[in-house]
Amino acid sequence: MRYGRLRRAVLAAALTIGMLGVAAPADAAVTRIGKIYQEPSPYEARFPDLLKLDDGRIMAVWYRAAEHQGTIGTVQVAFDNRDNGRSWPVRHNALADMAPMSGKDMRDPKLGKMHDGRVLLSWFVPGDGVYTAVWRPGDSYFGTPQKLVVPGLAGTPAEHGGIVALEGGNQVLIPFYTGNGNAYVARANYQGTASHALPVNAFWALETTSRAADGLNEMWFEPSLVQYGDTLLVVVRHERWSPTDTSVRRGAPARVITWSASTDTPTFTRADWNVQANSHHLLKTADGRLLFTFGNKGVTYRPTYGTLIGNPTQLPWRQPSAGQKVVPIYNSGFGDQGNPSSVETTPGVFITAAYNAKKYASSEGTGTSPSGGSLWLLESRNADY
Repeated sequence: MRYGRLRRAVLAAALTIGMLGVAAPADAAVTRIGKIYQEPSPYEARFPDLLKLDDGRIMAVWYRAAEHQGTIGTVQVAFDNRDNGRSWPVRHNALADMAPMSGKDMRDPKLGKMHDGRVLLSWFVPGDGVYTAVWRPGDSYFGTPQKLVVPGLAGTPAEHGGIVALEGGNQVLIPFYTGNGNAYVARANYQGTASHALPVNAFWALETTSRAADGLNEMWFEPSLVQYGDTLLVVVRHERWSPTDTSVRRGAPARVITWSASTDTPTFTRADWNVQANSHHLLKTADGRLLFTFGNKGVTYRPTYGTLIGNPTQLPWRQPSAGQKVVPIYNSGFGDQGNPSSVETTPGVFITAAYNAKKYASSEGTGTSPSGGSLWLLESRNADY
């Protein structure tokens, strides 16, 4: 999901796939293992995020709303039964007290695990900003929401990447962006039991809007972050927009950025990866690789794809044209999809969340489905990539 903008209409031609709204295309070595939940009509489950907890369970959060945007949605949370995502006996509102968010649209929930085992949930409210809340081991709910304040920022922040606890300290990094096409990362103090607020002490621009030679604006959204030792790595969604015609919004290669975690004055190294990756997710794997899953804007309906990057901190990444395998994971046959998230259940085995945002109906039709509102789980393995 991108901040405050309706997705462009998808191509009218139908896409032939074997199992519309259910599983991956037939040429993908990916298995649908079940679903977390199917929201009752008129609601759908969108924008999921997954996290493996220290107690062995998987936590899932998602956006529950009747429409993609322009409505009031809530964040839901679920926990699996320590069975690698096969069953989900617990599901409810994410916050213990939803009253502070009454009337606010809680978009793009993301999860980040702290060194003490607590989990930070982040989300954004269009035109209002980013909020966070804390889950403590043993609890069922997240606590009181706190609004993120970024002193000196021009614009209202939004987010699409989990908060990352920096190795070896009590600092966290918060990737975020603004609706005018600028991507940032903020550094804040994680205070544990002392306070659930995240006081920001610095922020840096990862990419800023600029005018290209052909007159289009280079726009940057949805940064997502991961750490490998002293190296921090971000992938940013890249698009090219006309400054005068809102119907002209072209996809562009994803931008990969690295820098050192041990400096207060980052020097960024940048490279493009030639896939139009939208609403993506980064997962550091047990063997030190990177599972990169994303909505592929270069394909009709923006289905979910994934790739496993070896030595991800070494830029540039190998391009698909040079043999980097890019695997189709899920396609609902509907333009409202993408936004995947993954966890590694056992070494080399991954589950990826994907959703079918069609309206619930008793039979499959244009924009309707018996599985409408479902949040699916797809399993893949190292060998698939």
